[in-house]
Amino acid sequence: MTDMNAMGADFTGEIARTSPFEVEDIFWGYKIRSGNGAPFSVMFGQAVCFFLGVCLMTATFGVLVLPTLFFDGDAGIMRAGAAALMGATAFYLLWFASRGTQTEVHVDTQQNEIREVVCNRSGKPTIVATYAFEEIGGVYLDIEEAGGQTNLSLGYSDTSQTIAVATGTEAQLLPLRDRLARDLLDMSEAEAD
Repeated sequence: MTDMNAMGADFTGEIARTSPFEVEDIFWGYKIRSGNGAPFSVMFGQAVCFFLGVCLMTATFGVLVLPTLFFDGDAGIMRAGAAALMGATAFYLLWFASRGTQTEVHVDTQQNEIREVVCNRSGKPTIVATYAFEEIGGVYLDIEEAGGQTNLSLGYSDTSQTIAVATGTEAQLLPLRDRLARDLLDMSEAEAD
């Protein structure tokens, strides 16, 4: 009898896993954070961009602070141009390095649109793409047979292009799939009237 209880407790623990994604309700709709980690290549690329950006910013200040900058005539103008070019490149590299790696999907029920957003390290969002509710052709669950995970995605205008929303088990994704389908279908029915 104790073996059955122990087995039942293990089974219950297996069912009640925490979901890897997060849904946050906001006054204009809701945000879906997938919870997937960023690929190593993106993190490595951001680290390299940060290093190069700091090096270029240091070189920019070094060129600007040189005492000959103000006394060389034509060479001073060339140095100022080089400093501006290096400074702009450094600014872009540092911006990319500070950009976040997690993509969020914002479902805005007031403006009837879905936004793919990447938040930077300080929380400021950068919109990657915007889709109107009418452009969404369906809400799909794709089961990966190898990993046992399920992907929730939105179909774009009945094409092969999809918008990745979240990954988890089928039981975890069903309520979110139903909510997305209800919101998208309600909006299309309201426009048909």
